[in-house]
Amino acid sequence: MANINLPLLLVCFWSLTQMHSIAQNGAPLPPPAPAYSATPAHMWELGLHSGAAIGFTDIDAVPNWGAGFHLRRALDYVFSIRGEALYSVLKNEDQQDGATQTRFQSGSLQMLISFNNLRWTSSRTRMANFYGFAGGGISHFKVKVVNKISPQLAPVDAVQTHADLGVGIAFRLSGRFNIGFETKTSMLFGKNADRLDGIDRQDNDIFNYSSIRLNFNIGNKDKLSEPLYWVNPMDVILNDVSELKKRKEVAMTDTDGDGVIDFLDQDSNTPPNVAVDTRGISLDSDTDGVPDYLDDEPFVNPEKVAMQKGLLPTYNTGGEIRKIVREEMGNYAGADAGANAGANTGANIDSGNLANWFLPMIHFNIDSDQLRYADYGNLASIATVMKDNPGLRIVVTGFTDKTASDAYNLDLSFKRAKAAISHLVNVHGIPRSRLILKYNGEDAPLVPINGSTIMNRRVEFRVAGSDEVDLENPVPGKGKKEKEKGY
Repeated sequence: MANINLPLLLVCFWSLTQMHSIAQNGAPLPPPAPAYSATPAHMWELGLHSGAAIGFTDIDAVPNWGAGFHLRRALDYVFSIRGEALYSVLKNEDQQDGATQTRFQSGSLQMLISFNNLRWTSSRTRMANFYGFAGGGISHFKVKVVNKISPQLAPVDAVQTHADLGVGIAFRLSGRFNIGFETKTSMLFGKNADRLDGIDRQDNDIFNYSSIRLNFNIGNKDKLSEPLYWVNPMDVILNDVSELKKRKEVAMTDTDGDGVIDFLDQDSNTPPNVAVDTRGISLDSDTDGVPDYLDDEPFVNPEKVAMQKGLLPTYNTGGEIRKIVREEMGNYAGADAGANAGANTGANIDSGNLANWFLPMIHFNIDSDQLRYADYGNLASIATVMKDNPGLRIVVTGFTDKTASDAYNLDLSFKRAKAAISHLVNVHGIPRSRLILKYNGEDAPLVPINGSTIMNRRVEFRVAGSDEVDLENPVPGKGKKEKEKGY
């Protein structure tokens, strides 16, 4: 008979029973955690431009004017696309052929590359954006003969395709506005490609346009960054690396020298040379509640010995257990829990040592109120504590870091607290009345820095006081300090 892997069979059996339980109870599966993104949501750019338009054609060019507008959108930190409309008037004149005036309109779609963001620097935003672009589109031009000398000169009304190639530079004046200088050359294609001046003598006339551009970033500055070609690609990554370096310095500290780092140590004041377990708690070999280093008989539990000799009862009845629980709850809270201690009545515990219970906190990705899988265990632990203590109410408080305005951060902290409460209610069956929703925006950071840090993007849990109630929902567009800070 083939060898049977018993542990593997047990794991498979356990998995099947869990799937069957989910199917029977109809419990929803948790939503997938959102993918981490180092690219923030960003604004569009709307630009107005005007400048000199020249047609390099068979007849000598006379500089004239042009104007138009564009709409630009970043694809990432380096590449962006731009739609542009242009209207210009061209003039050409010489003594051999005569003089013409051409009204030229075009629409173009262009791909831009920002050369600045090919080079990484420590500055968060760029003060200048140097770029090149290529593209193409449709042109319509109408040639009017002003002075006819050559018999070849004739009016033209045509629609042709064209290709664009150009460079430009823009200077950032604020988070909303920049000014740019740009030049581009357009080559016409088609049967009338050499008739931009009304005469066909060589192949393909060329149109040149040099302009000044007034560019405006459009969008909600509380929720969106500047267009990505103004942002350092390494900004978010450098912040996270800095945070990890600081966390390592803190996490590796061992204050009491017991061999368990403070990050994992549940008792950071252990006396020197005292044996501890993996949690940093002094060993209690006989589980009598007295640590070994204070216990005269560290390996003998007098109560267990007495039970074995029949001197003490070996079990408690259900009524005795409930009585003990009521007495202990009364000692902590300063009030008798009475008959309500065994029922889920939402009774409140507002004082005593219960208020100092340690409850874990959970953290969030940048600009997100989606729960992470890594925090599902902490939420399950909180639910277990509440189920074991039916009279307990918990305050759920949301916080943010300092990468947006006060108003936006208040709303985001509200959503984070609301997401944690929804999980406890929908997944673990905790009554909504036992959860008090509060939010604090960017106030009370754990790590006192400006910028992005996961330690400040959190939800905290604590035991509620008797008179605590939900905060009202934040008013959109208005924070506690009634000020706007920008991205």
